[in-house]
Amino acid sequence: MAFAKRQVLLDLAEIRGGACPGHICGSGCPSRSVHLTSAIWRHLMTMYERQPSAPRDDRALHHQGAPAGALGTAGTGGGRPAGLSRAVGAAIAAACLNVIGAIGILLAGTQVVKDQIAMTTTAEDGSAVPADMVDASGERAEGLLAIYTGLASSTIFWSLVLIVVAWLALRGGRATRIISVVILIISTLMKAMDLFIAMPTITVIADVFVVIVALAAIVLFFRPAR
Repeated sequence: MAFAKRQVLLDLAEIRGGACPGHICGSGCPSRSVHLTSAIWRHLMTMYERQPSAPRDDRALHHQGAPAGALGTAGTGGGRPAGLSRAVGAAIAAACLNVIGAIGILLAGTQVVKDQIAMTTTAEDGSAVPADMVDASGERAEGLLAIYTGLASSTIFWSLVLIVVAWLALRGGRATRIISVVILIISTLMKAMDLFIAMPTITVIADVFVVIVALAAIVLFFRPAR
């Protein structure tokens, strides 16, 4: 490339002096402006010649203290930290389990309402009232059904929000990680209601796994990226 630049500069000097370079015409030529334009064009082309890129040395990045996510083999998804990918996976899993539990409430319908009323009602002699004896058409039952339905619907909604926000957290945004953690913490605390109110069996099982997976996701979100 240096030789080509020197040759172009010599051509320019000869053309400015009134003669065409010998390797262009072989002798003097009156079309000096044409050859001057050609020489300038070759000069510009040599300036923009692409230089061969130096090979990447991952060992040098390690010695310079580069983050593990900068290396292709240290993370997942083209340099994405593996810990962040696991945190997002755990958060999405917790959201899916939440949806399963909410669907269980909706499918149970009035039966879970009867179970709740039976848990908090006693007969005149102090004995427990069977759930089959509870009137599901009463005002109390209708109110509890509305509460259970609202709880299940809001759980599904926020679970879908968590899936979207957690997926966006893969891009490395701090705000999305914080929002995901807040939703996971609230979701985990809400599972404490299973200890005090009647819930379908499938919902209780799903909620147990939600607590375990959500806590794992929260820890992974707060761990340093590596």
